[in-house]
Amino acid sequence: MLFTILGPDGTGKTTLAKQLAKDISNLEYIYFGNNIESRKYKYFSDFLYAQKSGKLNTLLKYFFIFINDFHYYNLAKKKNIISDRCPIDKYISTIIKEDKYRNLFHKFTLKLFPNPNFVFLLEGDSEIIFRRKEEISISIIDKYMLLYRHYLTENNVDFYSIDTSVNGIEQTLKIAKLEIKKRYDK
Repeated sequence: MLFTILGPDGTGKTTLAKQLAKDISNLEYIYFGNNIESRKYKYFSDFLYAQKSGKLNTLLKYFFIFINDFHYYNLAKKKNIISDRCPIDKYISTIIKEDKYRNLFHKFTLKLFPNPNFVFLLEGDSEIIFRRKEEISISIIDKYMLLYRHYLTENNVDFYSIDTSVNGIEQTLKIAKLEIKKRYDK
């Protein structure tokens, strides 16, 4: 089963995902974000960690990351995985950045990947979230929250929203554990 955590920067995705994997014995953590050093690779790791430049290398990088992501999605059919981000996040990011070529690529890859079994959507007061990291603007945070919710609803993805600007990490963790337990008990 694949549980995924989505939300704008500063909502606590990584903290929550790592803590859930630590606290729940049969839940493995995986990172699907853009930070190459934070990712785990089954294949082509030497090439991907080398971060070679050039158009061909960039194309190969996208292809190899796709293969690795596909591997972990298939692994989620046999194991329980909690992912920090997923291909949905990459797609939403291209909409916000108005990057039409990457948008087409990620729209295509979304058709090849099944949706996660369950998504934790971390949201909240955008000003509070902004102050946590100050990486992206308040208006961009608002866009992310709106687009995540729209995508999940339009695609009938089972999700639960947690307001991390009201709930601290302990309360967020408690809520997430209860929701995971509900899905394990099905």
